Amino acid sequence: MSVERTGNFITLSSDGDSIQIPFAAYESGKQIIATMVDQARTADGIVRGSVIARANKIELKWAVLSPEVWAEICQFFDKHFYFDATYWDMAANSFQTKTMYVGDRSAQPFKMDSTTGKPLYYLNCEANIIGVGEEL
Repeated sequence: MSVERTGNFITLSSDGDSIQIPFAAYESGKQIIATMVDQARTADGIVRGSVIARANKIELKWAVLSPEVWAEICQFFDKHFYFDATYWDMAANSFQTKTMYVGDRSAQPFKMDSTTGKPLYYLNCEANIIGVGEEL
């Protein structure tokens, strides 16, 4: 893989294929913990429930990427729906490896080549990766 490996990064791997993705933008790497609850309200309106699972979500963002790097990231996600992500987990306060999948991906083509019509860069590249959940 040819993704530049500078600064903080997250490692994604599946079936012997791996890629290191840098947290290039200031906002990149934001972690969200979703708590899944089995709950209901009683007849008198009190919520009763218990936590059944937790899933992590990581927002990945890059201000500018070359078409080659963005394609490499997108192709990894296209090839591997489920993958292992190794990252610094804020709840565990340590590196963790968890099974995840990719959600939405977006980017804005910028400066089109006048000869080929292909973008020279992509701006505001984003992808979010979501944990498959873990029982608590």
